[in-house]
Amino acid sequence: MNILAKTKDLSHEEWLKYRTQGIGGSDVSILAGINPFKSVHQLWLEKTGQVEPEEGDTEYTHFGTLLEPIVRKEFTARTGIKVRQKHMILQSEEYPFMTANLDGTINDNGEMAIFEAKTASAFKQDIWEEGIPAPYILQIQHYMAVTGATHCYVAALIGNEELIIHRIDRDEEIIDEIM
Repeated sequence: MNILAKTKDLSHEEWLKYRTQGIGGSDVSILAGINPFKSVHQLWLEKTGQVEPEEGDTEYTHFGTLLEPIVRKEFTARTGIKVRQKHMILQSEEYPFMTANLDGTINDNGEMAIFEAKTASAFKQDIWEEGIPAPYILQIQHYMAVTGATHCYVAALIGNEELIIHRIDRDEEIIDEIM
């Protein structure tokens, strides 16, 4: 993988501009037609520069971003697994249009793993108890394709009162479908 951009000192506007330079993990569920918040056409308009990207700055996304470090810290406290933050947008060497903006990486007994932090309403607890929702599975498999990671840990803070942790392994069939 290559580093497309270092994000630590980027403004939000600069970060959004870099996101238009490829297909990121959160774009995959849109392209698969399972994202209820954005159409493929809207994504195409954004990626081709015909409209400004809609980042969806809502209270939900604001607090999700704000709580990410807390979710990461609590994941480490509960599992003993150290997460390293990545302040960069990564790019696939094989498919340069594929990008990844990771919440963190893990050295898991010599294997590279990804960490993804999520927050969800208490109304989504049943869904998260059953497993990782489909849009996030596509996002994570996309990230594993970009990075070569073998698996991912997902920590979801549900209703600000319960942390659910899942592990998902790399799935070449899903990655092939994404491609």
